[in-house]
Amino acid sequence: MPSSYATFKENFSLMHLLYPLILAICVICPPIAASPVEVNALRQAITEARQQGDMDSADKLAQQYFNATTADAEQSELGNAYYQLGRNAMERNNYPQAREYLEQAVSQYQNGSATLLLANALQQLGLTFRYQSEYHKALEYLYQAMQHYQQLNDLSAIASGYNSLGTTLEKMGQYEQALHAHQQSLSLHYQTGDKGGIASAIYNLGDLHRVLGDNSQALTYFLESLELDKANGNLRDIAYSHNKLGYIYSESGDYLQAAAHLQQALSLFEQISAPRDLDWARTNLAKLAMHQGDYQHATKLIEGVISRATLHHYNSLLVDAYKLATELAITTGEYDNALTYIEAGVSRARQNHERADEAQLEQMRVNVLIQQGRVREALAALLQQNKLEDDIFNNNRVSAIASIQAQTEFIRQQHRIDRLQQQQILQQALLERQRWSRNFWILGLVATFILLLSLYRRLIQKRLNQRLSQQVAARTDELNQKNHELSLAYQQLETISLTDKLTGLHNRRFLENHIESDLEHCRRMQQDWQEGKTARPKGADLVVFMIDLDNFKALNDSYGHNIGDLILKQLKHRMQQVFRQTDYLIRWGGEEFVAVARFIEREDARQIAERFVESVHSTPFEVDAQHSLTVSCSVGYACYPLPVGATTRPWPALLRLADLCLYAAKYSGRNGWVGVQDYHTALPSDAADVNATQMQQAIDEGHIEIYHSFADNLNWPTIA
Repeated sequence: MPSSYATFKENFSLMHLLYPLILAICVICPPIAASPVEVNALRQAITEARQQGDMDSADKLAQQYFNATTADAEQSELGNAYYQLGRNAMERNNYPQAREYLEQAVSQYQNGSATLLLANALQQLGLTFRYQSEYHKALEYLYQAMQHYQQLNDLSAIASGYNSLGTTLEKMGQYEQALHAHQQSLSLHYQTGDKGGIASAIYNLGDLHRVLGDNSQALTYFLESLELDKANGNLRDIAYSHNKLGYIYSESGDYLQAAAHLQQALSLFEQISAPRDLDWARTNLAKLAMHQGDYQHATKLIEGVISRATLHHYNSLLVDAYKLATELAITTGEYDNALTYIEAGVSRARQNHERADEAQLEQMRVNVLIQQGRVREALAALLQQNKLEDDIFNNNRVSAIASIQAQTEFIRQQHRIDRLQQQQILQQALLERQRWSRNFWILGLVATFILLLSLYRRLIQKRLNQRLSQQVAARTDELNQKNHELSLAYQQLETISLTDKLTGLHNRRFLENHIESDLEHCRRMQQDWQEGKTARPKGADLVVFMIDLDNFKALNDSYGHNIGDLILKQLKHRMQQVFRQTDYLIRWGGEEFVAVARFIEREDARQIAERFVESVHSTPFEVDAQHSLTVSCSVGYACYPLPVGATTRPWPALLRLADLCLYAAKYSGRNGWVGVQDYHTALPSDAADVNATQMQQAIDEGHIEIYHSFADNLNWPTIA
């Protein structure tokens, strides 16, 4: 934290009484050159007005400050005026204007010697780029600021710099580095006793856990952050904490608490004149209304947010609003409106370079098109979604490289500063030697003393080395402990990223990380047997089951999403009762699940499918203490290994065959199973690209053999 801010805190009570008087004088009196004392008081009054949320007064004071400093020849003071104008613009979410002012401040400071002021301006400039989603540019300015802070050894400022770096790295998806930065910030703020900094670091740790899906831990951090913010009295920070708590409570189903916190956030954002943040809170309020079933109110709120975000270019917020509007339209069955919102959201996300949001919108498009029966368009949207996810993966790698390069440049510049300091020391030593040479006769007298001193220093150095060795050993043990704690934190982050937060099952990413090695193991055992190297293996097959709850959308529409979520959670236990602990149990998406029975005999697949369908339908699902619902499911499965030459992409082929069987079960009456078990010859085309018509042809020609639980013939979809 800058030293000027510490001085301001000591005089807070006095300035609270003086700043209205200062404002009145500034409005009445014409701009004239002010004395240093008057300028300092004016600057502190601006800061206080901004912290109290009185932005109109803060703007008037800042303009008066600017007018007073234009007559002053000192560039640093003019830089201060631009800095205050930039901070006010940031508080009002006017980031393009803030950027212009802060760039002027940096220019003024660079021409002077105000290193701390320059670092503060660079940090705020980096934050403006972060708020406008230009993360690589943000990192560049933030690392420049950190260089100056570390050169000054200002612990409060370094802690603030880590805080800004952490939030930027989090936006870039660099969660491990973000966690490390926030922990560094929290540690330094505790050392300096900065309560406001502690609150900010705890808030950012809570937001990081929220992004990773750990809402319980996020709630704990946000509650602690809110208490600290209230004690510090910063209205904006209090509003942020209320807004995040409203979101968490809404997601967890505690709607009363969610509404109370969101109303507090709305009131505070309106008080401090922060229009973008006000619409951010309205977006969360719209989501709460949607959860509560008040779709009309939710629609009114989110359409207002979209209108204002479009007008004022709140681009990132606009994408979030389009996503929520799409979700609301899907919930109410207004699929054409949903597609309109999706198209607008995709266009805006693409302009913002927010690929993750664009991929989420494309996934929503797939779901809407499927609901409308537009399967071909849904497939095209799905291909676009997959392409975006591949781009996101590549962009994450590029972002990681850019982040590393920025850190490397930061370290390189720090080493450069160290070398310059060493050169300065060497130059001073050279001057000192020249002075000694001019006074050589003094050295002769002192030589004996130096020799004795050298012997004494050796003795002292030996003892000091022993002490340092002990300290190094202790610090090494401490570092090993910290590394162990960090490793545990990384493991926790990896577990969260591979787990579905609703059911606790593994997610699609987990399966994609593990399935290829299982397929290769099955293929190798089959190949060794066919080549005569081993006996016919037992338990060498792998079966992929695609599971989908029947009429689940109608169930959600009739009973609500909370009941639907309860059924999805209970389905996990039905799966665990039928499948083994060594099998993969995956929530694939929505009401669709995947189970991979590993290293079994494929003849057992029919019995497993029948047991699972019966376990779902025979026992009702409990929704509360007095009520239960009977639910059924459809299952499609495919066995591996496939025949030689069937496909060059075994995993997509298994998913395709199992998915077609699932479609057949749906079209044949539901509450049953269909499976591809025996392959007599390779299919006419690559199994990964086969459609329903080709599947029926392969069955008729005897290429494959289908088993099912239905009494009548199977009905295959006309397009799939």
